[in-house]
Amino acid sequence: MLVEDPLDGLNGATLRGLFIIDGNGKIRSITINDEQVGRNAEETIRTIQAFQHADAHGVVCPAGWRPGQKTIIPDQDKSKTYFQEL
Repeated sequence: MLVEDPLDGLNGATLRGLFIIDGNGKIRSITINDEQVGRNAEETIRTIQAFQHADAHGVVCPAGWRPGQKTIIPDQDKSKTYFQEL
């Protein structure tokens, strides 16, 4: 991720970019940080697992979801079950 804007104070700098691309070549997630903040490998793995689980089961994985935890059924009425249990 190269900054190529001459008006940007970071012009010429490389940023820390992460792209999660699925098996079909579809970009599922993009994260870009400037040079002051790194990336988290554990969060990247968790995000990939969440995409894979959601795709396989037709559910929504909430923020912070980990394998084995509850998911949300993407239906207005059925999703209430998840939120009532919080």
